Amino acid sequence: MKIGITNNQYPEQRNILVNPDNDYINLKKSNLFYFINPLRTRLLKKNKTFVFQPVPFSGASRADILHLFNEVAITQQKWVASFETELPRVLPVAGVAKQDNPELQRLIPYLLKDNCLGLIAISDATLNIQMKLFKPDVAQQIRRKTLVLHPPQKLFVQQKTPRQPGILKLIFAGNEFYRKGGAEVVLAISELIEEHRLDESQLDLQLIGDLTKRRNVAHRQFQDDDAFCRDIENRIKRYRCITHHSQMENSALMQLFRQSDAGLLPTWQETYGFSVLEMQANGCPVITSNVRALPEINPANAGWVIASPLDPDREYSITSAEQKSQLRRSLVDGLKSTLLAIIERPEILQEKGEAAILRIKEQHDTQRYIARLNDIYSRGVMNVTQHPPGVSI
Repeated sequence: MKIGITNNQYPEQRNILVNPDNDYINLKKSNLFYFINPLRTRLLKKNKTFVFQPVPFSGASRADILHLFNEVAITQQKWVASFETELPRVLPVAGVAKQDNPELQRLIPYLLKDNCLGLIAISDATLNIQMKLFKPDVAQQIRRKTLVLHPPQKLFVQQKTPRQPGILKLIFAGNEFYRKGGAEVVLAISELIEEHRLDESQLDLQLIGDLTKRRNVAHRQFQDDDAFCRDIENRIKRYRCITHHSQMENSALMQLFRQSDAGLLPTWQETYGFSVLEMQANGCPVITSNVRALPEINPANAGWVIASPLDPDREYSITSAEQKSQLRRSLVDGLKSTLLAIIERPEILQEKGEAAILRIKEQHDTQRYIARLNDIYSRGVMNVTQHPPGVSI
């Protein structure tokens, strides 16, 4: 089958470019909005539009179906879209409520057309956010076209290697170090050592992330200051049990996941959590925060979730510096108590590691994912049997 795509970046690779039997045609430069958006944003000072509209007489017609990510198609061709937050995706307009955004109202009818075969939310959290966009009559129609389909994940090991007694090996991996919760990991480990609740000799913490990426989108206008970041970086240098890497090749990272007892992702903001799947697929159970899809993909039998207050979109809503501090303390304390519980009962690592491998097998199997996509491509979402809540594929 010939599948038209509009990009081949990480989201497409994880959610669309999954079937080696398909011929994927990159239509990025066959999209009118590839040329229109720079004019809109630079000359007219308008928001970017997340739309695919084929350039006349371009290669778009060669595709049997279009599969977009976070975009709406304006075309006569059959199309499907996967999305991570909302569809239509529209940027805010000052002084205009989201539901009244004229761009949103302009694009909604294209979702309702018969040639839109389906909308694929990558998590229940995504679906929850999506359905708030629409008025009741439209919401009902959109819901019939939408299903939740968690991304597939390659399994790297069939069983977890039995853990050797001794040092607790931990790993944090997040390019945006501060947004992903790297500072909270460092605070938790250093506090446990300073409080004499753990000794450095008991720990080996590997940090992979860019320390220069200090901006945290979840903090909005309440960003951490330079003094805070310098303190975190000084703590990293201070303790021998902490090793920092600015980046790492993927194959080396997967190997490190396999060698680690537990992963750490106390992230402040996350649309999904692909690194959690990768750790689980290597038999490494993960301690995460509870934003967005993380409780869906990191259940209690396979990992640990730190419970912190969420807004209706299942995200952290930072409205003051004090609230940010309270959330930080919740994440740090959650990490500390979980790590102490693991030290107290280390056999839980083997149990959760095995459960993590099993859930990847059962809920993120690539072949089942491909079969579901093929059903959608050929019949549309409304004719594909929906799975009950909690079942990914």
